[in-house]
Formats: sequence, structure tokens, C-alpha cells
Amino acid sequence: MASDASPGTRMAGRAGLGRPFRWLLASAAASNAGDGITRTLLPLLVVAHHPDPAAVAGLTAVNMLPWLLFALPAGVLVDRADRRRIVLGSNAVRAAALAGAAFVLAQDRPLGLLYALAFVLGIAETLADTAAPAMLPRLVDERHLERANGRLSAAQIVLNETAGPPVAGLLAGLTAAAALATGGALYALAALLLLGLAPLARTGPVPEPGGARSAGGGGGRGRVLKDIREGVGFVLRHRTLRLTLAASTLYGLVFSATFSMLVLLSDRTLGLSGTGYGLLLAAGSLGAVGGSWLAPRAADRLPTVRLAFWSLVASGVAYVLLGTATGPVLAGLALAANGVFMMGWNIPVMSLRQRLTPENLQGRVMSVSRLCAWGTMPLGALLGGLLAEVLSVPAVFVICGTVLAAGALLLLALLRDSPAVPGDAHTRPDPHTDLFDKG
Repeated sequence: MASDASPGTRMAGRAGLGRPFRWLLASAAASNAGDGITRTLLPLLVVAHHPDPAAVAGLTAVNMLPWLLFALPAGVLVDRADRRRIVLGSNAVRAAALAGAAFVLAQDRPLGLLYALAFVLGIAETLADTAAPAMLPRLVDERHLERANGRLSAAQIVLNETAGPPVAGLLAGLTAAAALATGGALYALAALLLLGLAPLARTGPVPEPGGARSAGGGGGRGRVLKDIREGVGFVLRHRTLRLTLAASTLYGLVFSATFSMLVLLSDRTLGLSGTGYGLLLAAGSLGAVGGSWLAPRAADRLPTVRLAFWSLVASGVAYVLLGTATGPVLAGLALAANGVFMMGWNIPVMSLRQRLTPENLQGRVMSVSRLCAWGTMPLGALLGGLLAEVLSVPAVFVICGTVLAAGALLLLALLRDSPAVPGDAHTRPDPHTDLFDKG
């Protein structure tokens, strides 16, 4: 399945994504630049005053903890409220937190305050990153979801992962206050840009599967738990969503296991300096930027599920090649290829979830997928370290890549050959009876 239109119709309709999307893209670019600065800066501040590996690891854990604690409740909130206001408010909170930190942490930097800042930023990120993708089906035509997700992914890679870290390093070399204030200013800009969007609150009740109440209703703890169960149940009943969620969970494990060992592969196996390691990361980022451009175009010509799962298989092969690379050039090429295939998975699957999910469940489905994909990353990093201790660093990449490719092939076969299961009939009507053979 590529979309509700044939490939020819979709290619003929490659009109602009519209002004509302451009406001969202501009806001996402500003917030991703803020993310790139703050995610690099906070560990630097911890290391400068608390040079203890446990303190640095604790900062990462505290920053990611809101995803484990609040991802599912965040999905409920996103389905009840104006999603634009949630993203706007999250950016405003991050701006205020960093502005305050620029004054409070200018001289003394107690570990507790740094942890508190990381936790607040993590809560705001959980809300914003759940609400933003749930907004997209309201802003762009369904035919153009892959294009829109591709542009948002490119902005994230360039500004968050590529440009943000070196800029943070340069600013930290001046003063911590300047670096924190710059991050806060970028989040404030992201909030202001969202004012260009009209409110996205519901204009009326939207019936849920099975006749449940509107997602905009009131609640209490029981209602929140009921809403969470409805979102999780929707994903588990829908065969396509369930199997792609299983694949995302597997990918999260593999990605975190291999990424945690990449610096050791660079140093011990390839014999690269810090600069060489940075170039390896740049190769992966360039591949991902290329993939964010290629994936929407491939989705115009290939069924979505086929594109996504074969990209996952190819990503596994790229990890194996990375683990067996005999030099930095081959390793860089493998990382670049993996970046392309990673986007060949992420963009179609994100678009598929947005397309298959009813409007009133978008937030909860996104929160379930983020919880499974990101919540497993600490476990993946632990598994990577254990495999490296027992076997070797290159073996981590070979084993993880093999498991990823084999798992993707298995899930691909299950999705293609499995008959419909009870519950699929309750999902949003989908004109595609064959996800693999209909373009």
C-alpha cells in the first residue's frame, strides 16, 4: 500500500504541501536546532563539574525517563486537546526552563539542578514529539504524508544530529549561559512560529471504535486508563500496526545496541581518532538525509509495507557489513547506506500509522509506537555491552544485523500470509486489501 491513490495519480498530484505545513516545518526546524544544542550541552555541563561516568549516564536516564512514565498519558492528552497548543506550550516550557537555567547555572552547577532541567525538558519533549506527528494528517493531504514526513525527518537530522552538536560545543566554549540562552531562544522561536497555524481542536465529537465516547470528553484516572487501553487495544487488534510495532521494537533494540558500541568500533577496530569518529557519524547523517529525500519518491512507486520491510532487511545487512568492515572507508559507506535504509523504514511506517489510524486515536497510537521503540533502547545498549564483553565489538554489529534482517523477513512473511484477525474490521476503513501488491 502506498496510499489511497495509484502511483500515477500521486505523482501527478505532487502539489505543494501547503502553508500550514510550512509553519509546522519551520517550527520543527527551530525546535530541532534547540534539541541539538541542549542534548550536547547538558552532558558537557555535567562533565565539567561532575566528571563521573555514573553522573553522565544518570543525566541521560533522567532525560529519557519521561518517555517511560508519561508516553501513554501524553497520547491521551494529545487526543483530547488542541495538538497545536500542546506543541506550542511544550516549546514555551523548554524556552522558559533554559532561560531560567542560563541565570541559575551561570556560576554554580549542582548536579540536582542539571538533572531537574533534563527531566523538565524530557517531559516537554514527550508531549511535543507525540503531538507533532498526530497533527500532520490534519495539515497535509493523505497522498503527501511520505513527503511531509521526509521533510520533517531531514530537518531533524540536519539540525538536531548534524549541526546542533558542533554549535553547542562552540557556544559552550564561550559561556554556558550563552549556550543555554541560545537553546531557549530557538524553542521560543519554535513556539512563535506555531502561531501561524490555526487551532487544531475538534469541532465536534468523533466516534471511537466500538461506540466509545469522544476523545474530547472529561475523565479522571479511570477515564485516562480506559483511553490508554483503547489506544493499545487498537494497535494490538490491527495486524499491520501490530507487526510494524513489533518491527519498530526490534529496530530500537538493534539501533541502541550498535550505536552504543560504535565509538569502540571506531577506536579499537578501525583505529580512528575523535575526528575520524565524527566523520563516521557524519557519513551516517548524510545517508539519512539522502534517505529522507529518496523514501517519499520510492513510496510513489512501491507499496508502503514492501518498501518499509525490505529497507529494514537492508539495514540489517548494512550493520553486518559495518561489523566486517576492514577499513574506515568501507565502514563509512556501510553507515551511509544504513542511514538511507533507516529512512526507508521510518518514513513509510510513520506515514502508514498516520494513514491507518482514526483522527481521534492519532496521539495514542503514536505514543504506543514511541514507547515501544524508544523505551527498549536502554535494554539494547545493555545487550550491546554484554555482547561486546562476551564476544567482541564487531560481533555486536554482525549479530544485531543478522537478527534484524531475519526478524524483518519473518514479520514480512507474517504480515503477507496471515489471514485477517478479529478486530481488524473495527479499524478505519482501508481500501487496500493487499498491502504488498497494490500500489
